[in-house]
Amino acid sequence: MAEIFLIAVGAMFWPLLLLVDLIAFQAERPVTILAWFLAGGFVTTVGIGVAIVYALRSTSLVTTDRHSFGAWAEIVVGALCVLAAVVLWGRRDRAQTETKPAEGSERMRRLLSRGAPLSFVAGIVLNVFPGVLPFIALKNIAELEYSAAATVAVIIGFYVVMFTFVEAPLLGYLFAPARTETAVTTFNVWLGRNWRALAASVLALAGVVEIVRGVVGA
Repeated sequence: MAEIFLIAVGAMFWPLLLLVDLIAFQAERPVTILAWFLAGGFVTTVGIGVAIVYALRSTSLVTTDRHSFGAWAEIVVGALCVLAAVVLWGRRDRAQTETKPAEGSERMRRLLSRGAPLSFVAGIVLNVFPGVLPFIALKNIAELEYSAAATVAVIIGFYVVMFTFVEAPLLGYLFAPARTETAVTTFNVWLGRNWRALAASVLALAGVVEIVRGVVGA
């Protein structure tokens, strides 16, 4: 369980989630964007997560071949994390020399800024693939062989942690709007300059850890 929690902490820094914060904080109605994005994303990730866990349990991958499957899964996911970090760092260097925002970021900005329905749709579409680290966590959850209720509870708990950067400012806006507005203004300036570097650093670290774990386990 401790390993699943640590993976969830790493998954918090998936670039997409940081970018959603950056866009929401610049919008006129950040609470609407964050709340509906979270609703769509949470329904999607939990639904897909449950499906993946039970799909894995119906195969021999987490039973007779558990050891080899787990090791290779960690190596592959670790390599993907390192690759994503390299790509993101390269885009960071390019972004520093460009004044025009990236086309993909601008499309997502337009989608999220069009109100509750499209923010909910964005939460669904953008979280069909919620990053690479959750797949290791789902593999580990499948191996726990918990009851159905406990399995769903662990999956929900994992995604509650993963969406912390969406949930925390949302709760702040709801319960301490004035203080949150001040904090968000400062944080958003920093995040706008550093979100790529932050995400790339965490992905690189997580990737190296997973590769080492996989090599040792193999």
